Amino acid sequence: MELKLWSPFFDLDKEWRLFDFPRIAREMTGIAFRPSVDLVKKDGKLIVTVELPGIDPENVEVSLDDDILTIRGEKTEEREISEDDRYLHERSYGKFQRRIPLPDGISADKVSADYDKGVLTVSVTLPEEATPEPRHIPVEVKASS
Repeated sequence: MELKLWSPFFDLDKEWRLFDFPRIAREMTGIAFRPSVDLVKKDGKLIVTVELPGIDPENVEVSLDDDILTIRGEKTEEREISEDDRYLHERSYGKFQRRIPLPDGISADKVSADYDKGVLTVSVTLPEEATPEPRHIPVEVKASS
């Protein structure tokens, strides 16, 4: 997934191929991709699931600081194909970071993480006061004029 930025030069680039805007945007921000994150609250816990296919678990870091859960890592990939008269050597790399605000009072000993088959799962035990019962809120439908 590439970073989407807009510039008046994009239309010019489409016709003339003057600049590699996605590459330039990645270099400016230092972000290569933004992994998908799912958040589910279940049984007094917040379960954070992050899809990290192809990323070595040793290149993933999970930290908690000032009630902010930070997941960061780096993806490095190299591919080489050599067949008859064809040779291909590609490298791709990039860093990512996701920051998720948590309720006040989460302690690091209440957070656990595991990595299985490209999926990182972080489980955060929420404090009692941060886990109120869900409440149904009715939606009022107004007649259009």
